[in-house]
Amino acid sequence: MSSDITCNQLRAGTQLNVKPLRVQLDSMNPQQASYYGGAAPYFRYAAYILSPPFDIRQQDLLVDTVNIDPKTQTNKQYRIINDPEWFPDGHYEMVVDRSDGK
Repeated sequence: MSSDITCNQLRAGTQLNVKPLRVQLDSMNPQQASYYGGAAPYFRYAAYILSPPFDIRQQDLLVDTVNIDPKTQTNKQYRIINDPEWFPDGHYEMVVDRSDGK
């Protein structure tokens, strides 16, 4: 399953982007999620960003600009858990975990 969202990029609590990033999230199957140390239930996704090269790093936080986490009533948040990889066709690939927005 895939979903398209818009996010702000935060590092150490500081927003780095001027315009929201468009991100595609694909659900991972249990085997893929377990590779990164996941346990059931897991909230781990493959994320794709279409963009020219920019500074995006492991541990950056992607904060959804629209969707609200029903548990915390704050915007959904996704933490980058691997080194993002940029490809010459103009996209990044990374793995993210959905985290509680607190």
